[in-house]
Amino acid sequence: MSAPGAGEKGFITLTESRGWTRSAAMALSAMVLGIAGATAGSWIGGLDPGPLPGNTEALRIARDIVPGVTPAGEIDRRDFVYGSRLGDEESGPGYVEIPYKLDDGSDLSAVEDDCGLDGLARANAIKQGWEDFDEIAGFSCTSWRAQRGDLVLAYTHDGLGPVMTFYRSTTGSTIGALIGAVMGALAGAAGSRAWSRRAWVQIAVLTSPALILVPVTALFVVASLSPEGEGPAPQFWTVWPTLFRLFFFYEIGAF
Repeated sequence: MSAPGAGEKGFITLTESRGWTRSAAMALSAMVLGIAGATAGSWIGGLDPGPLPGNTEALRIARDIVPGVTPAGEIDRRDFVYGSRLGDEESGPGYVEIPYKLDDGSDLSAVEDDCGLDGLARANAIKQGWEDFDEIAGFSCTSWRAQRGDLVLAYTHDGLGPVMTFYRSTTGSTIGALIGAVMGALAGAAGSRAWSRRAWVQIAVLTSPALILVPVTALFVVASLSPEGEGPAPQFWTVWPTLFRLFFFYEIGAF
């Protein structure tokens, strides 16, 4: 069999180049539309997050977990979905935070200032139907997060006094993001295949947004999987309004 000529080699090289170009275009399209789908799915899945408990109800739940609870200060409350610890302009699931101490007459007063209360709190939480416990790192005493229905409870204790924080569950938003990501990625791959003759155009159009969307999404996933956070997994769609505001205010401040 004779060796391929120069023309045949050039044709093979061109075919391989087109194959790599189409594969890159399909990967970019799947990633960008997957992220867009995850954003839309996260927003749709979080449209009805359920109500936070009222102050009276939150205190009742806290007393069920640790008898003799009285607030150590004002209850910090954010009822709206559009709001978080970073300020009212940020997006989050809302929360009710109760820093507390034990009544002077409680039999548990002796363990108020150390970590001896934490085991009792968790045992009572299990009895009250809380489940899916996760450890929260970064505190000197044992701290944890649990869920019951559409409500998430974070019990944190830094050695100075326990704090109970109630959040809306973001499970619906997370499921919506996953479904949206899969549908968006499939749509992106199908669309790229239909436009395979314009692979370089796809790469030119999608590279710029991908340079922003992909790293931010990767950082979001890593942060969501970190045990440091005491609240539920954040809603994916909330990343983009926050990022836009940071960029917008930075640009305004630069002039």
